[in-house]
Amino acid sequence: MSDAAQYRALVGDLLTWLRQNETPQGAWYWDEDPAPVVEPPAKEAVAPKAPAAPAATVSDAAPDSPDDDPFAAECEAFVAAAMERIGSHRAESEALPGLEETAPPADPASALDALRQEVLPCIACGLAETRKNVVFGSGSARAELMIVGEAPGRDEDIQGQPFVGRSGQLLTKILAAIGLRRDEVYIGNILKCRPPDNRDPLPPEVLACEPHLRRQLAIIRPRLICCLGRVAAQTLLRTSTSLTRLRGEVHFYGDIPVLATFHPAYLLRNPAAKRDAWNDVRMMKALMEALAAADPGRGA
Repeated sequence: MSDAAQYRALVGDLLTWLRQNETPQGAWYWDEDPAPVVEPPAKEAVAPKAPAAPAATVSDAAPDSPDDDPFAAECEAFVAAAMERIGSHRAESEALPGLEETAPPADPASALDALRQEVLPCIACGLAETRKNVVFGSGSARAELMIVGEAPGRDEDIQGQPFVGRSGQLLTKILAAIGLRRDEVYIGNILKCRPPDNRDPLPPEVLACEPHLRRQLAIIRPRLICCLGRVAAQTLLRTSTSLTRLRGEVHFYGDIPVLATFHPAYLLRNPAAKRDAWNDVRMMKALMEALAAADPGRGA
């Protein structure tokens, strides 16, 4: 990387930190780091703060212009290419291939609750013998974004809710940084029961559990799916492609666009990856806005 490119990247990081530091929503970018490579500037060394900004959004958290934010042009190009690919894919595909091809329910919340009651006693695989709770999922039945992880962990297994441990707290902060609350999205996993020792899901377990996820998607009808981590992305997309190559591209589950980024647990262990994760979620928010503008009635 040239000296000029390194300087632009450093300035971009600094401006991002300064803007996010204005609000609690932006704290995810720097906090929780056990040993950050670069310490953020001390508060007393920063110029007096402007009046508190509203909740951070993609545009709030980024510098004001493409000249100040080298990533802005990349994000715009990504959205344009993604929208073109989504249009082509849907023109060539049947409606929701592989998902339940039924009319959207009149009351998605009731339909989702009925499915929950059906899934809670599930004994379709061996994980029923070791779990404490089925972790069905949580969030809005009319969510435009569905977030999919690989499987519940220890805290989730105990509480019966997805992403409630340290990684869940970080996920909440990441969503807030792009102007989303947890109750506005829907959060679930490939598997609804915890694998012993948090091992990767086994093919028979995925085969037994995926129909529940498909039925959730058929009820919620999100505009976009975001896979968190390698296992979730590879499993949902049925690919062995690395997460590095899956990131930054639009993929499909049926006719629903899918993006992939790092799992929050990975970011807690590798805080240097937060910069790339921040770019991923900015692209995700920009694509959601483009999808909403192209089809305002979808998901309403």
